[in-house]
This record gives sequence, C-alpha cells and structure tokens, in this order.
Amino acid sequence: MEQTLKKKLGVRDIMTIAAMMVINFAIAMVIGTVTLPFPAVYLYGSAGIDAFIGATFYLVAANRINKHGLLFAWATVYGLIQGVMGYMFLVPYFLIVALIAELCMVGKNTYRSAVRNRIGWMVNSIGNFVGCAVPLWWSWDSYQEMAASSGFDANTLNMQLSMVTSPELMLLGVVITAVLAILGTLFGQRLLRKHFQKAGIVG
Repeated sequence: MEQTLKKKLGVRDIMTIAAMMVINFAIAMVIGTVTLPFPAVYLYGSAGIDAFIGATFYLVAANRINKHGLLFAWATVYGLIQGVMGYMFLVPYFLIVALIAELCMVGKNTYRSAVRNRIGWMVNSIGNFVGCAVPLWWSWDSYQEMAASSGFDANTLNMQLSMVTSPELMLLGVVITAVLAILGTLFGQRLLRKHFQKAGIVG
C-alpha cells in the first residue's frame, strides 16, 4: 500500500508541476506577443518555439517527480487555463490530449527516460498546436470577435483560416512543432546533465 501511495502525485509534486507550468505559460505569453506582428511565425512557429523553450521546465518536473499522471496534469491544467480565457470548449479537447500524452509514458521510470520524455512532450506540443485550430473549426464567427479584441489583424486571421482549412498547411505546422519539441528535449536534457543535476535540482 505504501509503495502504491508513493507512486501517486502528492502535494509537493503538484507544487513542482505548478511552478514549472507558471514559468512555461509566462514564456508562452511572451512568445505569442512577440510573434503576433509576424503572422507566419506566430501561426506556424509559436507553438514550436514554446515547445522548445518549455521542454527544459517539463524535464525538470519529469525528472524530479518521475510519477505517472504528470503529463496528464500538465495538459489538463493548460486546457483549464484556455477555458478560463474564454475557450471552455477546449477543456474536453485538452483532456483527450492529456490522456494520449500520458499513455505515451506507460511503463516503469518512463519520466526519467530521455526517449519517452521526447515522445510524450512531442505529443503534448502537437496537441497544443492543433488546439489553436479548434476554436476556428468550432465557431469561426465568435472566434473572429475574440481574436480581433486580442489584437489580431485581418491578415493574420485570413492566414489562420487558410492554415486550418488546408491539411497540407496543418501538417506543416505539426512537423515544425514536432521538430522543435524534439530539439527542445535534446537541449533540455543537456542542461539537466550539465547544470540541474550538479545543482541537485534533479536526481
């Protein structure tokens, strides 16, 4: 029984996830703001750039906690944040992303496996990219109003509509996001070995 309890996420684990997510989400907001004036970069690259930078913070949490449920919690909280921002219909979508990402981590000590973390983080990141298209598929008219109030110009909206209605362009975005997510985990793994492990932040 005690061994089972140790495998469940505890309060300290949740606090670690929350701390890493706050940093990651703050970075994502900055990336979105900086790339918004450049529609092509914003639409096709912002999710990937976020995945590249955020990989390090995810890996810190993964290596410190090493318990199943981490990616599920990570993607679920991200979905809840989207819901609070006005996209409540995205919550079920991100629950599905959370489940798929967590299923990628089935097995023992997978959260300390470089390869499995790479796969799980890539799936989560692709889910984030595709999630940007869901509001347009769900309700284009209401999304236009919300996007306009957030600073989107007509050119960006038209490019976004073209992207989400073209399988080829969506695939391009998925590939860019996947590549940057993988590169992010490779870079993050090196940082963990060179700095975080020496500092005792991760085991």
